[in-house]
This record gives sequence, structure tokens and C-alpha cells, in this order.
Amino acid sequence: VLHNAYGTAPGMWIETNKATIVSLPGVPFEMKSLITKEVIPLIISTFDRPHIYHKTIMTYGVGESSIANIIEEWEDNLPSFIKLAYLPNLGKVRLRLTAKGPDKIIIENAVHEEVKKLYVLIGDIISGEEETGTIEAVVSKLLAEKNYTLATAESFTGGRIAEQLTAIPGASVFFLGSVVSYSTKVKIDVLKVPDRLVAEHSVVSAEVAEAMALHVKALMKSDFAIATTGNAGPTKGDSDAPIGTVYIAIATPLGVISEKNMMGNHRTRIVQKAVHRALQMLQKEILKF
Repeated sequence: VLHNAYGTAPGMWIETNKATIVSLPGVPFEMKSLITKEVIPLIISTFDRPHIYHKTIMTYGVGESSIANIIEEWEDNLPSFIKLAYLPNLGKVRLRLTAKGPDKIIIENAVHEEVKKLYVLIGDIISGEEETGTIEAVVSKLLAEKNYTLATAESFTGGRIAEQLTAIPGASVFFLGSVVSYSTKVKIDVLKVPDRLVAEHSVVSAEVAEAMALHVKALMKSDFAIATTGNAGPTKGDSDAPIGTVYIAIATPLGVISEKNMMGNHRTRIVQKAVHRALQMLQKEILKF
């Protein structure tokens, strides 16, 4: 008989040849009391329980199938007690390693060794480990630790990058501000993107993205800047670029880099993928300084 702290509705612990059956009262506070003070301690003292250890690696910018192709041989050679799970989301894939065994130290060390191998294979797309938090948390911590500041110039992402960064407590330490230059006119009038760049290369182009990043960096007097321009649909807007075409630029203390991405045709997914990719690109650039 299992007795709770309230002296009411006892539970039952019944052992048979094949199983142990635990019967508990249905009243929530009585059940919780018995679970905490009776059932869990009995389970711990009665059974030999395997240790389970999880490690989750965060990746951005590459799809599940592409990652699987790259790490196929590594995955095939994982120790039998380590399992890999792919946990995809918009623009990112979490790789969760789960190890199970009788010796806690052995399984943890084995997982850490496999993670080292994973960094060799796909280190360029790893943004961190789940224990360190989301990509925006990782980037925020880097900026704060290195005493760098950031500004953003967002077109089709509509301020989403700024929104995710300013949701981090203490973002005022590093985040100076954002220009949501949704229209071509604002890009030209506020961000001072030259008319000729728009005319020669289109508003959705590497040249315009880089100009946006450089000018918002100068405007805000920041160390780094992110700029996005692209076509998220459903119509093409001021550019003939196919829907899903995205350009992201990062301005740094030494210059500017940009990248073109094709991100499908689902508006919400295009925006979120672009946000994730922009933060990943920023992280890589910050780590160079």
C-alpha cells in the first residue's frame, strides 16, 4: 500500500511475475503526491534503469534530405546504442542524438565523440546546440559578448529579423534599429540605394541587397548590418525575379557579402527561411572577428 501525505486515498504497488502494476487515486493532488514521494523512489530502488542521454545539434539553411546525403556514412557507422532523429522545421533541421546504456559516462562520451565528427562534416551549417538556444539567441549572445552593434534593412521579411532579435531580453545592448524598406521608393529615398543599381540589376539583386546593408550600417553607425530583398509572392512586384528568389547581405566592419537563395513558392516559408539564413550568415561573419 502506498500512503500519501494527506492520509487519504492510498495507492497500490502490485508485483507479478511479468510486471509491476501501480494503481493511484484519480484526484490530481493526491496522485502527484504519491508519484513524487512513493512511486518514483520505489522505481529507482527496485529496478536497474538504463541511462538515456540526448544531444541536439541545430542546423540552418540546408534541407533534411541534403543533410542525410552528406552524413549518410557517419550515420551508418553510429554505435548501436546511439540513434539519430531528424527534426525539420522552416529553414532549419535539428539533429537529435539519443544514447541509451547502463553506464552514463560511456554513453555521454560516445555521443560527444560522434558530435565532433558531425562538426567536421557539416560544421558550416551548424549554428549551435540546443542547450545554447535558438539562432537569434546565439547571435544575440555573440554580439553582446563581443560588444558589437547591429542594424537591419528588411524588404520582403517585413521586420521579422528585428522582431526576433528584439524578443531577446537585453537586445538594446546590441540592436540599434531597423528600416523596413518594403517599397523600392523607400530603398532609394531612405537607404540611398542608387537608382542606377535598381535599373541595371533589379530591386531583387545582390547589388541592391549589398547597398541596403552598407547604407543602413552607415545610417545607424553599427558594426554589422543585415539586409534582405526578394520576392516572396504571390505576385512579382517591382522585380521580374521568380517567386522564392531571395538575396541576403551582411555588412561587416571590413566590407559586405551577399548570397542568393531560391526558397520555394510558399510565402510564409520563404520569409521564415530567409530570417533563419540571414541570422546564420551573420553568425558566421561575427565569428571572423
